[in-house]
Amino acid sequence: MNTYYLVRHGQTVWNTQGRTQGHGNSPLTELGKIQAINLAKYLKEYPIDLIYCSDLGRAVETAEIIGEELNLSINPTPALREMGFGEWEGMPIPKIKEKYPDLLHLWRNEPDKADMPGGETLHIVKEREDKLIEDLNEKYQDKHILLVSHSVTVRVMLLSFLESPLSNLYRIKQDNTALNIVEFREYGPVVIKMNDINHLESGAFLDINQIQSPLE
Repeated sequence: MNTYYLVRHGQTVWNTQGRTQGHGNSPLTELGKIQAINLAKYLKEYPIDLIYCSDLGRAVETAEIIGEELNLSINPTPALREMGFGEWEGMPIPKIKEKYPDLLHLWRNEPDKADMPGGETLHIVKEREDKLIEDLNEKYQDKHILLVSHSVTVRVMLLSFLESPLSNLYRIKQDNTALNIVEFREYGPVVIKMNDINHLESGAFLDINQIQSPLE
């Protein structure tokens, strides 16, 4: 049975600006790079065998920093991408609130029912993440696999592992470079650790909470 280490990418420029990322991209800030380095050193305590990451730049950049420290190559895949936010991508929350007030309210209160123009739904994200885990479990046995992904995607995966409704998206917090560990056992996945940021030293963590924005 495999063990998965789910990680969110380091802080990005758009994170600090409160802009929606989705499939759009923004590079890591200097703080984001420090977060990734600290996480990489922390992960040396674990027997990581493989690294898979979203093919979006911020996740690749985070994974490369970790891979260099662990002496492992990375495997980018679109399966680990953030939820696509379509027309919202690149927009700050005040702009979204101005143009899509009803849809933003729905996303805040019933995220499982929201469908952004040109974007994805939480259900689509869940389907592709479930398929990825199924494929990895078929391909590998007793491996420790690091998955570098994004805020919404990681939370959807955790909800799926817990068989919890997607409506509970906001009940899980995911800080930049947070570590989550899920161990598969005979009776199913067990969440061992969630949103662990013990590797982030003072000054290496900025919790502006992206103005409570889950659009990352």
